[in-house]
Amino acid sequence: MSIANTPQSFPHIKGVDEATATLMVCAVARELRDGQVVAFGLNADAMLSAAMLAQQLHAPNLQIRHGLRAERGMVLGAAAWTDNRKDDSWRKVEYLETHDGILRTANPKSPMRFCDVFFVGGMQIDREGSTNLIGLKGDDGQLSIRGPGSIGTTSIGTLASNVILFSPEHSPRCFVETVDFVSVPGWKQRSSVGLAGGPSLCVTSKAILDFKNDRLRLRSVHPGLTVEDIVESTGFPLLLPDKIPVTLPPNKAEQEALSYLANSGSNSPAIRP
Repeated sequence: MSIANTPQSFPHIKGVDEATATLMVCAVARELRDGQVVAFGLNADAMLSAAMLAQQLHAPNLQIRHGLRAERGMVLGAAAWTDNRKDDSWRKVEYLETHDGILRTANPKSPMRFCDVFFVGGMQIDREGSTNLIGLKGDDGQLSIRGPGSIGTTSIGTLASNVILFSPEHSPRCFVETVDFVSVPGWKQRSSVGLAGGPSLCVTSKAILDFKNDRLRLRSVHPGLTVEDIVESTGFPLLLPDKIPVTLPPNKAEQEALSYLANSGSNSPAIRP
């Protein structure tokens, strides 16, 4: 099945064409491993798609934590966290509703283990992987444009040992030398206070980047773009390996799995029996 035949609503990333959205979701899904617990907030439908795709193909025991719900093998729609209040299933993770509960379970040493991988977006991302969800400063150094806010992102993202950054926009406005405010700290800030782990990957609408020596490095360029395009779209110098391949397109198995998920309905199992 071709990418063009995949229903437009799945996966959907605002401001990104369908083929690129599918490419981004597949790239993230390939990074996830069986048995991991992955978590993300309420406005992360693309990352939910990636987690469900990984469940389908190579990680049947992947556990998804989305909003207030923790399930394995359940398709969760964008409003799943509110729909869950119609029954008692959301109470399985009732402790996640409190800030103390999130801190307790996000602690890597906790036997309850909130997550292994946490997905983070941002209005700004800098060279060390710090993200900003708070807002942008004006010329006077004061908050000028307010963002969605960090909510619980700071707590979970700071304690998670592996953070995957996800940005539909790839421009100098988004990828900046230093973020105006820090929602989730990058490598240098984490290491300065003794926090383990940090961001491992950054997937955008133009490229896939990883980290080397605590700095963003270009891993691959999406089809139709060049290394020069990515350099011009980034507000700081990237680490550039000698060879930078084109991002692998979705294979037949990935396309078929996405088609299955798109047509399975919001309350259907994400894993075939």
